Amino acid sequence: MTNDTNDGFRPTRRSVLRLGAMSALGIGIGIPAVSGSVAATMCPKTPGYWANNPDYSSPTDNWAVLGPNGGTNYTLRGVTMTHDDWREFLVAPTKGDKANIMAKHYLAIVLNLRNRPGDDPGCTSDDATIQHGDYAGYTIEEVKNMAGAWLGNSAWSNGGRQKSWYVSVGGDMVDGETLKDTLDAFNNSPGSLGLDCPCNDR
Repeated sequence: MTNDTNDGFRPTRRSVLRLGAMSALGIGIGIPAVSGSVAATMCPKTPGYWANNPDYSSPTDNWAVLGPNGGTNYTLRGVTMTHDDWREFLVAPTKGDKANIMAKHYLAIVLNLRNRPGDDPGCTSDDATIQHGDYAGYTIEEVKNMAGAWLGNSAWSNGGRQKSWYVSVGGDMVDGETLKDTLDAFNNSPGSLGLDCPCNDR
């Protein structure tokens, strides 16, 4: 389980097709591991997948990892909702609210990371650093935490509307769009970031 102490878009048809094609070719996501091995685990999924697969009891659609001690509430940067409410949030239009867009990607990556095994050396360990893009040299956990800090300093927790991707975090203006794009890349294809995240749920 990943450390989420810092926290608490619907994908386009093109991104869904791209992910399906990449999966079929074995590009980016890694070769499926042998069932039962440590690496035989759930592949990262998009916000759209999580919105449309709310089977909270299924091992391959596991929302249960969000609630402490099997509970059904989850707090994401000051906003608490049930799993059903979070699923409805993922389905709802963002209406240009940058914080809502970020929160959808953030929730998906929390689900994706918590459903990875604890020993995942090429994907989520402290040594598994991103090789491509704006956050090369960082781990996906570090990027997730930076996105959480962005969200926590945006209009998200006070119910306001975030119109700009730039938010002040610790006195520095942070571009949330590059953070969001990195989360999106992981949720669609970790290999696009140079991460080796084998999985077997196809």
